[in-house]
Amino acid sequence: MLPADRPQRFHFSCRECPLDFDAGLPSVWFGAPRSIALAARDEAYRRQLIPQTFRGRAGLLCSAPRESAARDASVDVRLMLEPFVEPPLANDDPLSLPLPKADSLVGISPETMFEPLARTIRFLTGSGEPFSLFSLAEKLREGKPKKIARGGGAGLNLTHEHWNKALLDAVRSPFVANLADLNFERRHLRESGVSEALLPCPVAALEWWCGETPAFDVKFDGMPLSPRTTTKPLAERLLEGYAVCPDPRFTEPKWTEKRPAIIMDGPDWVVIDKPSGLLSVPGAMGLPDAMTMTAEMTGSTLTPVHRLDMDTSGLLVYSKNIETTKALMADFREGRIEKRYHALVRGVPQTVEGEIRFPLTTNPLDRLRQIAALGGRDSVTTWRLLKTIERPDLHDGSMGLLELTPVTGRTHQLRVHCAHKLGLGMSILGDPYYGPEGLCAETPETPLALHAAELQFTDPKSGARMYFEILAPFEEEAFRR
Repeated sequence: MLPADRPQRFHFSCRECPLDFDAGLPSVWFGAPRSIALAARDEAYRRQLIPQTFRGRAGLLCSAPRESAARDASVDVRLMLEPFVEPPLANDDPLSLPLPKADSLVGISPETMFEPLARTIRFLTGSGEPFSLFSLAEKLREGKPKKIARGGGAGLNLTHEHWNKALLDAVRSPFVANLADLNFERRHLRESGVSEALLPCPVAALEWWCGETPAFDVKFDGMPLSPRTTTKPLAERLLEGYAVCPDPRFTEPKWTEKRPAIIMDGPDWVVIDKPSGLLSVPGAMGLPDAMTMTAEMTGSTLTPVHRLDMDTSGLLVYSKNIETTKALMADFREGRIEKRYHALVRGVPQTVEGEIRFPLTTNPLDRLRQIAALGGRDSVTTWRLLKTIERPDLHDGSMGLLELTPVTGRTHQLRVHCAHKLGLGMSILGDPYYGPEGLCAETPETPLALHAAELQFTDPKSGARMYFEILAPFEEEAFRR
């Protein structure tokens, strides 16, 4: 059993977008989509396959037989739409913020309902191996407690029943639905005697947002998105048997050659300038990180006392011993360390300074993104307009260079505070999560224009006040041309 809705299909040829079949399907989770996927999206609109009133996620999958893909850019396109329904806005909020409650974003599917239904929902991997949604759920649960994770500060204890519902929702997500349909077509062709070389294989995929942004999120009409993180286990199972491109952050020199610059190497701590696109600390995926590189460069054992987003550049301090770690972490926790960021936003605020405040939490159904929702943690940023910049090659209009001071330290706080309509309503240039370019901005050539420009802390041993300041890449003369 599969969802009743089937993808729309159309054939598309774009000679300006040659296919690199040997490279495999590019990751849908990171990096800019292939040009042929963007061209196919434009073609879908030209053919009026997407209603003007549609609001939600749209997704397409381009496929072609391996032999034909080497000769031209003719592809078969599957197009799937996933409507969005706005959750109810809370009417009992003392701050009168037009936001939903965080727990209204998460539904449940009790085991007594999920198991019989999930056993009937069946799929094929790319290599033709059958499996059911229930067998996938069982595998995902192995060794995990029933309360799996918290919902990013909103007090949401996510249980198996929440993840049951997320898996059922994943079945109808555009990338999953398109890929599942392709895999069943491949089985039919195999049974008809078609050779493996002539079976269609995925060559490009794209999801994007259509319509008005949700009240709790920041999305733009036409914005390329990665699929929701809750769809990833099912999508990766469906991809088994296909050639998939490696993460470019492991293979492409423009990513792998990124290195931190040491600003000051003291006896108890080291301050660096971290480039955009480099993790602050080691992560689960094993990507290169600034702390490991700095430890190798200084010959020291380092401990993080704070972090910057992977996309954010700028000043970062690591500790070299346990006493310094405890002291600096206490200073961060109690607000004795000063940090200021510079950011380039798409637009110019009408006033020269202000404060932004609303609750933030991790989106429990898409954990890469932060959202504004009641029940989230309080987040506060003060800001000041430094100057106006004109760069028509980067943005069609004036841009504001801002000084941002985070009073609280929530994940993606500055990025959401700039982009969300409850904040400035002006996304930071080059933001792949909260900017209009979406994933198209996730390249080494388009770094996030957010920089930790100033850092002040007290040396725990000497008592001296340490001050560091460094220009952002987008403040240098070559950028301002």
